Amino acid sequence: MAHRTSPLTHRTKLALSVGLVVVMAALAACGGGSDTDTAAEAAPTTTAAPATTTEAPATTAAPATTTEAPATTAAPATTTEAPLLTVTDGSGREITLDHPAERIVCLEDNCTDLTSDLGIVPVAQHRGGAWGTAAAYYGTAAADIPVIGDRTSVEELAAFEPDLIIARVGQEEVRDAVEMVAPVYLVDIGGVQTLKEGWMDIGLLTGRQAEAEEAIHRFEHNVEHLAEDLPADAVDTRVAVGFGDTNWMIWDSSSFCKFLHDEGAGTCVFPAQPESEYGSPDSEFAWEFIVEADPEVWVMITWEGSARADSVTEPVWLETTAHQQGRICNEDSAGSFGHGLLMLQWAYQCYLNAGWPSIYDHPGDLSVWLPEDH
Repeated sequence: MAHRTSPLTHRTKLALSVGLVVVMAALAACGGGSDTDTAAEAAPTTTAAPATTTEAPATTAAPATTTEAPATTAAPATTTEAPLLTVTDGSGREITLDHPAERIVCLEDNCTDLTSDLGIVPVAQHRGGAWGTAAAYYGTAAADIPVIGDRTSVEELAAFEPDLIIARVGQEEVRDAVEMVAPVYLVDIGGVQTLKEGWMDIGLLTGRQAEAEEAIHRFEHNVEHLAEDLPADAVDTRVAVGFGDTNWMIWDSSSFCKFLHDEGAGTCVFPAQPESEYGSPDSEFAWEFIVEADPEVWVMITWEGSARADSVTEPVWLETTAHQQGRICNEDSAGSFGHGLLMLQWAYQCYLNAGWPSIYDHPGDLSVWLPEDH
């Protein structure tokens, strides 16, 4: 707060000086006579010079003046406020916070991919256990993060006192129901570029822009490093990506497929799909199509109790080149597969190991991609 400075008064005092002249009288001494009858004869009297008083010119005192220092004008008292934090989320809605969010609630599994990559521990997460793979991101500490289910009420959500809620595009109805609790940011999980934008936006809203930039740089560096050893014809490799229950249901994760193709690592055998009701570009395909497409590498998105490479009994599956050559990746990341920069790196490594095990000898481990200080 600025303070007003009191003006200072400086006065100069001049002493008045008056010159004085002393009047001098000259006295004539009388001549001495005899002590007898001789009459004493006085000596001529010396006439004193007229007594004059010469005064020095009076010194005229300078007028008494008061010289004041210029008054210092205090700057207007201002309160410096932090600028508002404003971004546009994946759904096109503007989100504004007046301070960086500290208490984050994850309403979608892929949110933990984002938060862990930025060094954030949410105050609540969507699902725990094998499905949400939170343990893969937070290790044993995942057990300390409260889990909210699909039917969590607004009151229960409000009890966590969140500053920001993170979900994904496709959950607009959920957003509309809970945004009375806190602002809701919807991440667009449709591809690498939109994921990067989500990372930067959340970095801004949480005061972690540097962490977001570093996460994106780390992603780009790791992917570039993995691509260095790719065979020249890798882009022509036929790839299938999907998940299912006890018997294989065929789905296509187009965001991951596009990522593989952009990196020159493979081409998905399923055509690109529009967004499903779940907000991601996935669609179910018939087994007959699989026979025709005959994928060379399978990426199986799995979870506890789901179909795995050694559990699918459908005869068509057994006839594929991928199954016969054992080029299969059991990707235990259901709930967030391909929906985060960390998960993309993890799945990519798993895919490369399945496709070219002699070159990529590591089957994929999310801990490889986590921030060093995580």
